[in-house]
Amino acid sequence: MKCNYCRQMVTRNLTMKEIFLPKKIMSEQLCSQCVVKFQLLGKKENCRGCQRQTKKAYCEDCLKWQRCYPGYDFHHEAIFSYNQAMQEWFEEYKFKGNYRLRYSFASFLQPYFKQKKNFLVIPMPISAKRMETRGFNQVEGILDAANISYQPYLVRFADGVSQVQKTRKERLTLQQPFKLTKEGSKVVENKDILLVDDIYTTGRTIFHAAQVILEKQPTKLYTFSLAR
Repeated sequence: MKCNYCRQMVTRNLTMKEIFLPKKIMSEQLCSQCVVKFQLLGKKENCRGCQRQTKKAYCEDCLKWQRCYPGYDFHHEAIFSYNQAMQEWFEEYKFKGNYRLRYSFASFLQPYFKQKKNFLVIPMPISAKRMETRGFNQVEGILDAANISYQPYLVRFADGVSQVQKTRKERLTLQQPFKLTKEGSKVVENKDILLVDDIYTTGRTIFHAAQVILEKQPTKLYTFSLAR
């Protein structure tokens, strides 16, 4: 098979699961040369809120969010650091539209979400305008590739410049662009919710989405992103 990212041929022994499951053995995985480019987040010296590397209990951003949302026990998790390799991967997947790359990290996502099997997974939405130009929701793409069930209960009703093109100050002053669907407003109450995004930067976008969910009083609300 070929590496999902660099497309070089990869030779390895198939597992028993791959041999007997009625599923296409596809180029879902990364080769060993590509895997080492992506930096896994460490478990030590991280912010308790967002996993940013720090020797303090909470980073400055999370202390600010605690003041803004004093009743929200914020807990964010991610798998990878948003290093140069990850930036280049997102450029190819998200902005150049290489939809095949949605499979790249499926093997990393599956064990994580298996531990959250009792959570209702809600992906971050994109606007209708963004969907029209891009053709896919990048978060839903990586969830689909890993066979993770989710419900699209959030809607983005406001469009704007991509977060990548905004300054840090502009990201932090972004106005509320999300709302729950009619069905979502009824379902999330008293549920354990896992809100999923692709990248965590300042936290502004994910806190806006969390805010509309918190208004419906879920039992728990955790957040997750592939990278931070």
